[in-house]
Amino acid sequence: MSFLHADFRSITGPDLLALVTDRIAEMTEDDALSALDNRWVTPAVCQKIAQNPRLTSFYSVRLKLVAHRQTPQAYAAKLVHYLYWFDLVRLSVEVTVPAPVRRAIDNQLLARVDQITPGERIATARRCSAALIKVFLFDRDPKVFASLLVNQRVREEELLYYASSSDAGAAQLAMLAADPKWSSRYALRKTLAANPLTPRSAAAAQLRYLRADDLKKIYSHPNTSVYVRRCIERLPSHGSSHRSSSPRQKRID
Repeated sequence: MSFLHADFRSITGPDLLALVTDRIAEMTEDDALSALDNRWVTPAVCQKIAQNPRLTSFYSVRLKLVAHRQTPQAYAAKLVHYLYWFDLVRLSVEVTVPAPVRRAIDNQLLARVDQITPGERIATARRCSAALIKVFLFDRDPKVFASLLVNQRVREEELLYYASSSDAGAAQLAMLAADPKWSSRYALRKTLAANPLTPRSAAAAQLRYLRADDLKKIYSHPNTSVYVRRCIERLPSHGSSHRSSSPRQKRID
C-alpha cells in the first residue's frame, strides 16, 4: 500500500503502524495527534511516537501520550515530568489513565506541591486525588480547606482524623461544623464537640444531637471547656444528672 497521501486519522489496522514507521521523520504535530486519535492505535504506534524527541517536544503530543491507555507505561511515566500542574491534577483523577501512570503523576504532584501559589492550592484542592488531599488537609489557609470540603474524593475518615487532631485550625473546624454535606454525620458531630480547638459555639451546636453516653464522655473529659459543660447541663434530658456529678468548676458569667 502506498502511504503518500494517507491520512493518519482514518487509516485502519496494522497499516497505521506501517505508516507511522514509514513517515516518522516527517510527521507533524497534527499528524502525531491524528495517529494517537486513530481507533486502531496500538502500544507499538504510541511507542514509535514517544521515542521521537522531535514529536514529544510538542506539549500536546506529550499530554496525549500520558493520557492514552495504549502508551507503554514506562514512556507515559517518563513524560509526566514535562506536563503542567493543572494537566497533572486533571489526569491524576481520570479513571481512563492506567493506575501505574496515575501513581507516577501523584508522585510528580507531591514533588511540586511546595512550589505552587496559594491560588493554585485552592483550585487544586477542589478536585485533586487522595494523595494531595492528605497534604492539603492540614494546609493553614482556610480557603484550601473550604475547597477540600467540596472535593468528591474526600472521605469521612479523613475529616474525622482532622477534626480530632491537635493541629486542626479553629476556622476549619467551624467550616466543617457548618458544612451542609458533612455536618450531619454523627461521628463528625461527636468529634467536633469533643475537640477543645473547635470554636465553642460550633461545639455547643453539636451537643443536642449526641447520645447520652457520648455526652457523658465529653462532659467528664478534662479538656472539655467550662462553656461546653454548662451547655451539656442545660440540655433538657441530661442536665440534672450532669449537675449532680459535675466536678467543681468556676462558673462563667
